[in-house]
Amino acid sequence: MARVTITPGKEDAFETYAAELSVATRAEVGCLSYHLHRNLNQRGVYVFVEEWASRQIWEQHMSGEAIRVFNRQLPPGTIANIEIDPLE
Repeated sequence: MARVTITPGKEDAFETYAAELSVATRAEVGCLSYHLHRNLNQRGVYVFVEEWASRQIWEQHMSGEAIRVFNRQLPPGTIANIEIDPLE
């Protein structure tokens, strides 16, 4: 699970590129589920809920092409904070 806080005014850019990331990620081998949720009580807060076949595959995803493309596309300063918490 990843909780992402977006800088005010940059939510639209984040949502656009996060949607592209979601499509690319769902096509990855070992991705069982990958969904982005918007916090309805806190503007600019999003949560990625992911399920992977193994931790090793998740780690490969985190250093893989889809994440690299996402990070290159985002305008500088879009992400104010990110917390990544692997769950079982």
